[in-house]
Amino acid sequence: MTTISAADIIRTTISVADITDADRIRKPVREETGMSQQALTEAVYYILLSLKTPLHGYGIIQNVSELSHGRVKLAAGTLYGALNTLVEKGWIDALPENPESRKKEYVITSGGKAVLAEEYARLKELVDNGKALMDHTEEL
Repeated sequence: MTTISAADIIRTTISVADITDADRIRKPVREETGMSQQALTEAVYYILLSLKTPLHGYGIIQNVSELSHGRVKLAAGTLYGALNTLVEKGWIDALPENPESRKKEYVITSGGKAVLAEEYARLKELVDNGKALMDHTEEL
Protein backbone atom coordinates (compact mmCIF):
# COMPACT_ATOMS: atom_id res chain seq x y z
CA MET A 1 0.00 0.00 0.00
CA THR A 2 1.31 3.45 -0.94
CA THR A 3 0.82 6.27 1.53
CA ILE A 4 0.71 9.87 0.39
CA SER A 5 1.57 12.47 2.97
CA ALA A 6 0.30 16.04 3.20
CA ALA A 7 3.82 17.20 2.31
CA ASP A 8 3.61 15.25 -0.99
CA ILE A 9 0.34 16.96 -1.86
CA ILE A 10 1.65 20.43 -1.03
CA ARG A 11 4.73 19.92 -3.25
CA THR A 12 2.54 19.29 -6.29
CA THR A 13 2.80 22.11 -8.81
CA ILE A 14 0.92 22.90 -11.98
CA SER A 15 2.97 23.64 -15.06
CA VAL A 16 2.13 25.50 -18.26
CA ALA A 17 1.90 22.09 -19.93
CA ASP A 18 -0.88 21.15 -17.49
CA ILE A 19 -2.83 24.27 -18.42
CA THR A 20 -2.55 23.72 -22.17
CA ASP A 21 -3.07 19.95 -21.98
CA ALA A 22 -5.45 18.70 -24.67
CA ASP A 23 -7.95 17.49 -22.08
CA ARG A 24 -8.21 20.98 -20.61
CA ILE A 25 -8.74 22.88 -23.85
CA ARG A 26 -12.44 22.03 -23.74
CA LYS A 27 -14.24 21.94 -20.41
CA PRO A 28 -17.24 19.58 -20.21
CA VAL A 29 -20.64 21.28 -20.14
CA ARG A 30 -24.07 19.68 -19.69
CA GLU A 31 -22.69 16.16 -19.28
CA GLU A 32 -25.77 15.18 -17.29
CA THR A 33 -27.98 15.77 -20.35
CA GLY A 34 -25.79 13.73 -22.67
CA MET A 35 -25.23 16.71 -24.98
CA SER A 36 -21.89 16.86 -26.77
CA GLN A 37 -21.64 20.62 -26.42
CA GLN A 38 -18.53 21.71 -24.52
CA ALA A 39 -17.10 25.10 -23.59
CA LEU A 40 -13.82 26.34 -25.02
CA THR A 41 -11.38 28.19 -22.85
CA GLU A 42 -11.35 31.90 -23.60
CA ALA A 43 -7.81 31.72 -25.01
CA VAL A 44 -8.70 28.88 -27.41
CA TYR A 45 -11.87 30.67 -28.51
CA TYR A 46 -9.84 33.78 -29.40
CA ILE A 47 -7.10 31.73 -31.11
CA LEU A 48 -9.70 30.02 -33.32
CA LEU A 49 -11.36 33.37 -34.09
CA SER A 50 -7.96 34.80 -35.02
CA LEU A 51 -7.27 32.00 -37.48
CA LYS A 52 -10.23 32.69 -39.78
CA THR A 53 -7.39 34.15 -41.89
CA PRO A 54 -3.87 32.66 -41.84
CA LEU A 55 -1.62 34.09 -39.14
CA HIS A 56 1.74 33.34 -37.54
CA GLY A 57 2.23 33.10 -33.78
CA TYR A 58 3.07 36.72 -33.08
CA GLY A 59 0.12 37.83 -35.23
CA ILE A 60 -2.17 35.57 -33.19
CA ILE A 61 -0.86 37.07 -29.93
CA GLN A 62 -1.49 40.58 -31.26
CA ASN A 63 -4.95 39.73 -32.63
CA VAL A 64 -6.10 38.04 -29.41
CA SER A 65 -4.99 41.08 -27.43
CA GLU A 66 -6.81 43.39 -29.84
CA LEU A 67 -10.02 41.32 -29.89
CA SER A 68 -10.11 41.19 -26.08
CA HIS A 69 -9.16 44.87 -25.70
CA GLY A 70 -5.94 43.83 -23.98
CA ARG A 71 -7.67 41.65 -21.38
CA VAL A 72 -6.34 38.32 -22.74
CA LYS A 73 -2.57 38.20 -23.14
CA LEU A 74 -1.02 35.01 -24.50
CA ALA A 75 2.57 34.14 -23.64
CA ALA A 76 4.54 32.56 -26.47
CA GLY A 77 5.01 29.24 -24.65
CA THR A 78 1.32 28.94 -23.86
CA LEU A 79 0.34 29.87 -27.41
CA TYR A 80 2.61 27.33 -29.09
CA GLY A 81 1.47 24.58 -26.72
CA ALA A 82 -2.14 25.40 -27.58
CA LEU A 83 -1.36 25.55 -31.32
CA ASN A 84 0.23 22.09 -31.22
CA THR A 85 -2.81 20.71 -29.41
CA LEU A 86 -5.22 22.37 -31.85
CA VAL A 87 -3.29 20.90 -34.80
CA GLU A 88 -3.46 17.44 -33.17
CA LYS A 89 -7.23 17.83 -32.69
CA GLY A 90 -7.60 18.82 -36.37
CA TRP A 91 -9.11 22.22 -35.53
CA ILE A 92 -6.29 24.15 -37.22
CA ASP A 93 -3.65 23.38 -39.83
CA ALA A 94 -0.09 24.59 -40.18
CA LEU A 95 0.33 25.98 -43.67
CA PRO A 96 3.26 24.86 -45.83
CA GLU A 97 6.29 26.89 -44.84
CA ASN A 98 7.40 29.73 -47.05
CA PRO A 99 11.13 29.29 -47.80
CA GLU A 100 11.55 33.08 -47.68
CA SER A 101 10.17 33.34 -44.14
CA ARG A 102 10.88 31.68 -40.80
CA LYS A 103 7.32 32.34 -39.65
CA LYS A 104 4.95 29.38 -39.51
CA GLU A 105 1.35 30.28 -40.33
CA TYR A 106 -1.79 28.54 -39.14
CA VAL A 107 -5.40 28.54 -40.35
CA ILE A 108 -8.66 27.15 -38.93
CA THR A 109 -10.02 23.93 -40.49
CA SER A 110 -13.65 23.07 -41.23
CA GLY A 111 -13.67 21.05 -37.99
CA GLY A 112 -12.36 24.07 -36.10
CA LYS A 113 -15.03 26.26 -37.70
CA ALA A 114 -17.71 23.82 -36.51
CA VAL A 115 -16.30 23.91 -32.96
CA LEU A 116 -16.15 27.72 -33.11
CA ALA A 117 -19.76 27.96 -34.38
CA GLU A 118 -20.91 25.63 -31.58
CA GLU A 119 -19.13 27.76 -28.99
CA TYR A 120 -20.54 30.97 -30.47
CA ALA A 121 -24.08 29.55 -30.20
CA ARG A 122 -23.42 28.49 -26.58
CA LEU A 123 -22.10 31.93 -25.65
CA LYS A 124 -24.99 33.66 -27.43
CA GLU A 125 -27.45 31.54 -25.46
CA LEU A 126 -25.72 32.59 -22.23
CA VAL A 127 -25.91 36.27 -23.16
CA ASP A 128 -29.52 36.05 -24.37
CA ASN A 129 -30.60 34.30 -21.16
CA GLY A 130 -28.71 36.80 -19.03
CA LYS A 131 -30.18 39.74 -20.93
CA ALA A 132 -33.72 38.40 -20.57
CA LEU A 133 -33.31 37.91 -16.85
CA MET A 134 -31.52 41.21 -16.30
CA ASP A 135 -34.15 43.13 -18.30
CA HIS A 136 -36.94 41.37 -16.37
CA THR A 137 -35.24 42.11 -13.04
CA GLU A 138 -34.91 45.82 -13.90
CA GLU A 139 -38.66 46.00 -14.56
CA LEU A 140 -39.50 44.83 -11.01
